[in-house]
Amino acid sequence: MSRSSKGAALAAVVIAGPLLFAIVALMAMLFGAAAGWLGGLIFPQVFDRLTALIFGDPIPAWQFGAMLGFIGGFLRASIPNRK
Repeated sequence: MSRSSKGAALAAVVIAGPLLFAIVALMAMLFGAAAGWLGGLIFPQVFDRLTALIFGDPIPAWQFGAMLGFIGGFLRASIPNRK
């Protein structure tokens, strides 16, 4: 492999890796928001009391779900599976 193709491959990995992590985290955030919205429809008092206990003021369930989805998606993409 020539030097320029090795450099191009390295540049592609350096650009594609973080971009892939960001896309996975954003998709997880969208699914988390949808799950939080659905959970807020079914259990509105639970989410209000839980978020008031954690944050001081209640926040909408979809925002809580989006936050957890983003954190979970980012961790899922960045921590390798060991088996």
